[in-house]
Amino acid sequence: MADSASAGRYSVVERVAALRTVDYSQLAARRVVVVGCGALGSAVAMHLVRGGVGNVRVIDRDVVEMRNLSHQVLYTEQDAALGRLKAEAAATHLRGLNTGCVVDGVVADYAPGNAVQLTAGADLLVDGADNLETKLLLNDVAVATATPLVYAGCAGTEGSVLAVLPGVTHCLRCLWPTPGAAAARMTCETRGLLPATAATVAALQSTEALKLLLGLGRDSLCGLLRIDVWDGVLRRVPLPTFSAGPRPCPACGDRDFGYLRGDHRTTARELCGDDTVLLSGPAGATDLGRLQQRHRANTSLRARPECVQIEIDGCRIVAFSSGRTLIYGAGGLNRAKALYARHVIG
Repeated sequence: MADSASAGRYSVVERVAALRTVDYSQLAARRVVVVGCGALGSAVAMHLVRGGVGNVRVIDRDVVEMRNLSHQVLYTEQDAALGRLKAEAAATHLRGLNTGCVVDGVVADYAPGNAVQLTAGADLLVDGADNLETKLLLNDVAVATATPLVYAGCAGTEGSVLAVLPGVTHCLRCLWPTPGAAAARMTCETRGLLPATAATVAALQSTEALKLLLGLGRDSLCGLLRIDVWDGVLRRVPLPTFSAGPRPCPACGDRDFGYLRGDHRTTARELCGDDTVLLSGPAGATDLGRLQQRHRANTSLRARPECVQIEIDGCRIVAFSSGRTLIYGAGGLNRAKALYARHVIG
């Protein structure tokens, strides 16, 4: 997979016992799409590029901020000072790690309308998303297109990883047929994030990705992994035997791709003239009592029976009990959606 100038570049990896029977050079022909380039996505993308994957696309809608630098390994203080778009900054840094890898940085909100197009032709999807809605959209795309996916999530000192091989292993909807509100709220914004948690979860996610890219098969995969880095606990969660026949799963059982259809989508549109974005989430997405409690230390907090208002990250956010939210001063749809995911439903 390499010319004479880079001969032996991957020799240390190739000497790993588990890899001695495979053709490691096949990674050069593999294409991976990483959706979300934050704590997990940026680290996994880095491992894939360093490891010799031939084509990596990173997709993200957000900008680099100083608050990201403690746990998002690809970015620098200069990126944050310039407010660089994560997808573009990540692509620049990744290209510097391996000139033999084609890196594509796409600034986009990964949504039902563009999800299949943005991941077309991928050999593997990597979940680096910061919200459950996008994770389940990715799962729908993976199952609908028979593209392997490696899911991961982390918050506080805990994380989880699951490799999804459509038609062969359980998908996310097998585990969460109807995700509860609590699942969507287990985020870094509510629980914080120990940098070592992201690093450890990304390492496990990268390893499962490597197995899939090298075609090592179902038996090499670890299933659902749960980890707590603070207590030093790593365990495999027992799952029922996967059946290739009918099964009680909306996605891989019934082939009902509600997230891909947009049934659960948060919609956003810019209002005329005043840098205001209106977001409308699924029913029950906005819990005003919880929102007020979360931001109780914010001196700008104003709470009324039908809405909660805060000023944060240079913007003003007004969330209504109807499920609609107005964000003033975000500078565009993508940043408004990122702020909504971070501060309203995160």
